[in-house]
Amino acid sequence: MRTTFRLFTAFATIMLAVASWSCKPSGVNDVVDTTTSVKFDQEVVDLGYEETTVTLHYTINNGIEGIDIVASSEAEWISEIDAANGTLTFRVAENQDVKARETKLRVTYPNADTVYIVVKQAEFDAITFELEVTANSSTSCSTLIKPSNEDYAYIAYMAEVDYFLSAQITTAEELFQDDYDYYMAFAKQWEAPLLKEFFLMNYIAYQGEYSIEWTGMVPDKEYVLYVYAIEFNEANDDYWMASPVTYQMVTLESGELTEVDFNVDVDVNGPNATYHIAPQNWEGHYYLTIYEEGDYMYRNTPADSDYSKLISSVWLDMMAELMASGYAPNQIIELVCLQGDEEYSETLKGDTNYALVIYAVDMVDGMPQVVSKPQIVNFTTEAIGASDMTLDIKVENKYVRVADVTVTPSTNEYYTVAIVPFSEVPESSNAEIIDWLNDNFAMDSYHGEIFSHLNTLQPETSYSILAYGYYGGVVTTDLFRYDFTTDAESECENGVVRVDYDGPYSLAELEAYDPDYFYNYAMFESMGWYAMWSEIFTEQPTQDMFYCIYSAQEVSVYGEEAIFADLVSYPCGKTQLLTGENGKLYVMCAVCMDYRGNYSEMWISEPFMYNYDASTKRPVDEIIEKIFGSSASSKSLKVLSTKPAAQPLRAAINR
Repeated sequence: MRTTFRLFTAFATIMLAVASWSCKPSGVNDVVDTTTSVKFDQEVVDLGYEETTVTLHYTINNGIEGIDIVASSEAEWISEIDAANGTLTFRVAENQDVKARETKLRVTYPNADTVYIVVKQAEFDAITFELEVTANSSTSCSTLIKPSNEDYAYIAYMAEVDYFLSAQITTAEELFQDDYDYYMAFAKQWEAPLLKEFFLMNYIAYQGEYSIEWTGMVPDKEYVLYVYAIEFNEANDDYWMASPVTYQMVTLESGELTEVDFNVDVDVNGPNATYHIAPQNWEGHYYLTIYEEGDYMYRNTPADSDYSKLISSVWLDMMAELMASGYAPNQIIELVCLQGDEEYSETLKGDTNYALVIYAVDMVDGMPQVVSKPQIVNFTTEAIGASDMTLDIKVENKYVRVADVTVTPSTNEYYTVAIVPFSEVPESSNAEIIDWLNDNFAMDSYHGEIFSHLNTLQPETSYSILAYGYYGGVVTTDLFRYDFTTDAESECENGVVRVDYDGPYSLAELEAYDPDYFYNYAMFESMGWYAMWSEIFTEQPTQDMFYCIYSAQEVSVYGEEAIFADLVSYPCGKTQLLTGENGKLYVMCAVCMDYRGNYSEMWISEPFMYNYDASTKRPVDEIIEKIFGSSASSKSLKVLSTKPAAQPLRAAINR
């Protein structure tokens, strides 16, 4: 009975359900999808290594009117992402790595699940290079470069690691751009019509297996040899990178350092130090330098191997700068080094600890190098006390751009003087003004009465003459001050009649005549320079004259206005010695003032050139008579300013 009831009940339930379903209207239970979603035509993108733009199509189900998807990527090689109206585009950079790479684009939409688009990019189908250092010395090395494909040209260079650090080059793209800017500017300068041929001819680029010798290197400095292939366009006027960068680190080792003993005695008198040096087992050249406590080169313990390497590095950096300025290696030794027993004095800071560092120097592999362990001698200068000296400042003959300044001290102690535009002087206490001067300017010391004729002032400008006792870096008195204002400019009552000049003369013969006055002049003759004399003539007598030679190219490039501005920054005497470069075309430019300091018009000579050799040089007695036969011009105090000045054109002219 119980079993029959259960079966009946189950049957009745089924029948009721069927009856109930059969009575519902058609379509009431149809499924309607209300979920918001984003669908793409593809969610995995496979690409080659080349730079390209990818386009994908998408649909938004149950979206919100006016709202579109947002796509993003953390990969730096994905850029220019844009999505609108069912189309997603993005830029893929060229893969310059020999390894494939992969990333994801993240696509979001309100109330929808996040969609990830997988982007895969193949490795660079590139040329590879084998690099081999075949030989080296302390200043050079040879490298063999073997490309896997000899049809491509490639750029190879040995660069200092320090350059990459200073230029903040961290990627292959940045390296290529740095090279590209430099080499294309070089090609433009030479108006190269065929870029590939120009690169190969000037050893910017190479092709095939190539052995390259790198010279001018220094030991114990890190270098990187880098190589990458390049490809030129059809017009042969542009190029791009065609392979990843292959590189190898290179460091040249210095030679073994010898033991050289120097007897060094230092006599201290206040801030003054006198050095007595006597090499014991060395007949060659040596170098001596002084480091103040607080300098990273200062040491008060014997030099170890690390300090020896540091000294060598500092020395070689100095050599590189001098050689870049045109000095030959053997000339540098004679210029900066000592030899044999020596004695000399200098004024340092008072009450300060110093380290005298001395070491032997010799030519090694064509480069002046440190060849001994540095020897350190420590000493301390004496303290300097306050002074009751007073300074009387007098200004006379003040006009437009000129003034005569006399400073008279009450004692024969040392002091310093600065002439500064009034507007730049801090509105503060005397002590703070002195601190400002010492912090911003290299202050010269004087003793005794000084007279200075100023002729580089500006019209209608206020100036301050600031003076105070100053000895061994110590301020010894209060501040003494004199303020004045220059007159307005007016028409000049003077002019340049002409400038006479003649040459060429031997710089070596000048040095032989007076080695102290013409110190190291012979060195410049070996570099292709000569001497000439010049003499200016003006309508009215004046001590305010400005004249010099400029290359004809400088005048053409910079223009007469820039030449004028540069010229009047350098007062000179009526007669002066100038140096010129053999075979270069020059013009003489000259300006003078009237007694009030108004400028004349600039006088410009016809272009001229000297071709110096043994047959064209003139008797040296002529220029000696011209230079020493006229009185030298007085040395003027300089007007100091914290404002940056324009780079003088004359910096490139050997005077």
